[in-house]
Amino acid sequence: MRRIGLCLFAAALMGLFLVGCVQLPTPRPSNTSYYLLGSDLSADTTVEMSGLRLGLRKPRLPEYLDTPTIVTRRGPNEIHFAEFHRWGEDLGPALNRVLALNLEKQSGIQSAEVVPWPRGVGFDYVVQLRVLRFEGVGPAPPGPDVDDDVPIPEGHSQMIIGWTVFGTEGDTVRTRGITRHREDGWPVTDFADLVAKLDTSLVVLAEDIRDRLQTLERKEQ
Repeated sequence: MRRIGLCLFAAALMGLFLVGCVQLPTPRPSNTSYYLLGSDLSADTTVEMSGLRLGLRKPRLPEYLDTPTIVTRRGPNEIHFAEFHRWGEDLGPALNRVLALNLEKQSGIQSAEVVPWPRGVGFDYVVQLRVLRFEGVGPAPPGPDVDDDVPIPEGHSQMIIGWTVFGTEGDTVRTRGITRHREDGWPVTDFADLVAKLDTSLVVLAEDIRDRLQTLERKEQ
């Protein structure tokens, strides 16, 4: 027993020695950049005291867009996931958040609530998004061996989102539409610019939905 105890004690001392000699790697700074939608929203706090109250359901996204990485399209069937350029939040909730803020800036709209909705709140209409495209489109950027003076190729942003407007209870379809929008002049290495262009498309989306709601309201009066 004494011999076993001495062996255990020696092993413990050796373990402490090894721990003291082990040098943990120094954390490296991340090369990943993160982006948020909504960069073009102003600080305007004006609130409509009357107008439509909207509820936004969870958007439907294709699987290839339901990812943290920003997607670019390089041809009809080729896509690229930008490993070092990522969304700072899940894309579905981000789309709803920014659309709600853009809708609330439109005349005739009092509020737009995203799921999960506050308890007991009522809506005039419920809106559901179906995202078909939300990405950059363009050629591949120059490789690392290309000279620095080679110009960066340009592409464009692309948004195609279908939307359905339901009635008060959220079960009767009142109208449907689809918004297509692109912004040209995107340098394919500038992901901050791509996100800003997609922000602009979300403003157009809010305006399209607002215009259709106004038409729907006039028909019902």
